[in-house]
Amino acid sequence: MDKAEEVALVRKLVRMNEGAWEQFCRAYSRQLFGFVHLCLGCGREQAEDIVQMAFLRCVRSMRTYDPSRGRLFGWLKAIARNEAHTVRSHNPRQAWESPGSALPEDVMSRLLLKIDHKPLPEDVLDRKETRISVQDALTELPLRYQQALMMKYVEGLKTAKIAARQGTTEKAAESVLSRARDAFRRAFLRKVREPFGGDS
Repeated sequence: MDKAEEVALVRKLVRMNEGAWEQFCRAYSRQLFGFVHLCLGCGREQAEDIVQMAFLRCVRSMRTYDPSRGRLFGWLKAIARNEAHTVRSHNPRQAWESPGSALPEDVMSRLLLKIDHKPLPEDVLDRKETRISVQDALTELPLRYQQALMMKYVEGLKTAKIAARQGTTEKAAESVLSRARDAFRRAFLRKVREPFGGDS
């Protein structure tokens, strides 16, 4: 969804158009769940609850959204982050995963090489912001791209095996991997310029 489509959608959401709210939830629910689950360290059930709370909060505060300050999904992530903080403050004794911990460091290193093409210092890989940004970028990708990258860099599968799993040819699988790497690169680099998406 480009910026013009977002602005048109927001206008409908402010008018409480039912079809627009259905479109909004369809467009962002999977990505938001991935962000909450993988980046904020919430379990699956907790992530589902937080996603629901975030969408309800959006219903109440859509008029406050300012497109000039960032993209719609970035605003939605900021709301989800606040909801997760509230849940955690009400459950201080509950064990939470460490944000970014779902992605092993060697996998993160290989993915980041697709951006810089040079080995990155260990202190960069250890930074919390870097780990979260990598995980965050992955959750923004289409599911097919996420799966292709995970098969390649987490499972270490050859292109032929990836093609077999996807039910396609090796050439098509390599094309998907190439597009997935490019999409990951763009998403990761955008984290730096995303006002609503930064850590608070």
